[in-house]
Amino acid sequence: MKAIVKEKERVGASLKDVPRPEVKPGDVLVRVETAAICGTDIHIYNWTQYAKNVNVPLPLIFGHEFSGEVVEIGRNVSQIKVGDIVAGETHIPCGMCYQCRIGNQHICQNMKILGIHVNGAFAEYVAIPEVCAWKLPSNLSFDIGAIYEALGVAVHAIFVDNIAGKSAVIFGCGPIGLFAIGLANFSGVTQLIAVDVIEERLNLAKKMGARITINAEREKVEEKVLNLTRGIGVDVLIELSGSPSAIRQGFNILRKGGRVSLVGLPSSRVELDLVNNVIYKGAKIYGITGREMFSTWYKMRAIMESGKFDPRPVITDKFNLSEFQKAIKLAETCTRGKILIKI
Repeated sequence: MKAIVKEKERVGASLKDVPRPEVKPGDVLVRVETAAICGTDIHIYNWTQYAKNVNVPLPLIFGHEFSGEVVEIGRNVSQIKVGDIVAGETHIPCGMCYQCRIGNQHICQNMKILGIHVNGAFAEYVAIPEVCAWKLPSNLSFDIGAIYEALGVAVHAIFVDNIAGKSAVIFGCGPIGLFAIGLANFSGVTQLIAVDVIEERLNLAKKMGARITINAEREKVEEKVLNLTRGIGVDVLIELSGSPSAIRQGFNILRKGGRVSLVGLPSSRVELDLVNNVIYKGAKIYGITGREMFSTWYKMRAIMESGKFDPRPVITDKFNLSEFQKAIKLAETCTRGKILIKI
């Protein structure tokens, strides 16, 4: 099969002919139809410090957001059938550690991640454990199926606590931030503010339902948000930028008793005024990683079946597998939404 392989500790990757994955007893083999580019893929491609820190083994087929058709199953597989259309849950839990046994598989102590620790989905075929195969409706497009993994992060961040009838600010309008904006709008927030530094993404934020957008490079974020909220601050902060300054601004504009979902990954330490902005505010803070297995997926299915949430405006570009270099370079500009690779 053809696959994008990261071979050496330097910038770049290669499209190569490699053996199809071996199907172990508990695995399913998926013929990948569509994959999507994530920021993590860019880190691996450029071999940044982040890629080194998460112990990416080389050589590696990377890529972890995908959908496709099951073409083979291992002898111990019981629920997934050949011909099923699936998306991939990319967190591979051990199933036996303390966290897994108390229902927290998404933060398994022995976690492996598809396309980061084991061969992934920038390939014609990928083998995944049956537990990681989420069955999709047969009439759902592969393009939409490929964004389920990233969409699930946004679902987790938005619905980890009550948001209906509240004001919310979302920092960071990358693809997950854009999904979060659409979901917040879907959920019935009373005031929805999107903050970013890239105008193209703020325009996409408007398409996803942001009623107010703020360019943090051109406007005074804290002053504007406090004016919009009569000096009280916002009820809900969804932080997806990973910017230390944005995180501090977010806590500054959070109202007393407000809640925070932290999703973005800072590249350096973040200093916070814990006394005034967390303790005295009585802030409720959630660390969001991946999707809860599998309550997030069931929520996502219900949201999509409602017909009231449309993620398609977030998908801005599509490339063939042979054009992956061009696709990654475009993703690096941070001016687009979700970029797909058609396998």
